[in-house]
Amino acid sequence: SVRDAIRRADQGAGVVVLGDLGSAILTIRHVLESRANGHVKLIDAPIVEGAVAAAVTASAGCGLDDVVHAAEEARNAHKL
Repeated sequence: SVRDAIRRADQGAGVVVLGDLGSAILTIRHVLESRANGHVKLIDAPIVEGAVAAAVTASAGCGLDDVVHAAEEARNAHKL
């Protein structure tokens, strides 16, 4: 479940969640409402590019806000 995945991903520094479409977003929002602690953030970012940017930024030891920013900025990455 979404709740279990968030729990497994949370190593104490926070969790960034990238949703894909409709019902998944609604499910994630529902889960986050019951777990509102500021350490889990649902963001609007492209799935593949955003996930890669978030992972690279997180692996460099950056904080949650920097990880969120990197994932959201991936939207502007030029491919050619």
